[in-house]
Amino acid sequence: MESRPSSSTRRAQTAASRTSPRAASPMPTRRPSSGTRSPYSTAASVAIGIRPEAAIIVSVGQQAPAERIRQMFDQVAAGYDARNRFFSADRDRAWRHRAAQRAGLRPGQTALDLCTGTGKLAHELLAFTGPSGRVIGVDFSPAMLEIARRREPGIEFRLGDVMKLSESDASVDAITIGFGLRNLVDREAALREMFRVLRPGGRLVILEFAPPQRGLLMRAYRFYLSRVMPAVAGLRDRGEASAYRYLAETVQAFPQPHALARQLEGIGFSVSVERMTLGIVALHVAQRRG
Repeated sequence: MESRPSSSTRRAQTAASRTSPRAASPMPTRRPSSGTRSPYSTAASVAIGIRPEAAIIVSVGQQAPAERIRQMFDQVAAGYDARNRFFSADRDRAWRHRAAQRAGLRPGQTALDLCTGTGKLAHELLAFTGPSGRVIGVDFSPAMLEIARRREPGIEFRLGDVMKLSESDASVDAITIGFGLRNLVDREAALREMFRVLRPGGRLVILEFAPPQRGLLMRAYRFYLSRVMPAVAGLRDRGEASAYRYLAETVQAFPQPHALARQLEGIGFSVSVERMTLGIVALHVAQRRG
């Protein structure tokens, strides 16, 4: 059963939507240059552990120091893919493959994978763009990108901020973002930036966890997300437990798929929504109009 957010949480979420940008993912994912404010979402007061002796409390609507956020995501980078695979019962591969399929790419085209992390979704796009195409992965975690570059030399991985993309207007054929959108503080501004760089008719594909819904199954999922995952991750490292608590908070604070679809339509996209794996993951396919 999905618990309705308290009035204080709703006020906090409204405040957060007015703040500024940046990204992460099911676990963490992205970070900006030292001079930029961290765009990581702070939906609900969340304890983000950097080390057992150094936790920072992030209140909704506030920005954690960019360096601290980098530390958190860099800290979990080495075990990131293994944890994803384990906690999703290996379903994460099918989710990424479906997202790449729905991007509608053809050989020779250009794709942008935002909040790319270790580059797993970017790798899936290569099969569709072919050797004559181009895949670019953007993230702001140096540790994540180091792993990505080692694994996939055929992709251009770039340290950058998804709020300030270097691509020209209408220059990209498709954009994917896997498990990163919910962690951006200014989601509206980020989506408008994606709209800007997409060519008319191009697709934005958003792969994201969906907030738990009502029912016994969803109560079990919510328990697994907020209690089991952090506890298991914490057996290895307390910092990882904090990262998974952060995951649970951001998933539960994220809009329902129909609400995100409305937001995308308001920006200028035509949207279809597909739910996967008993509804716990949503795939939004947003095509830029005009």
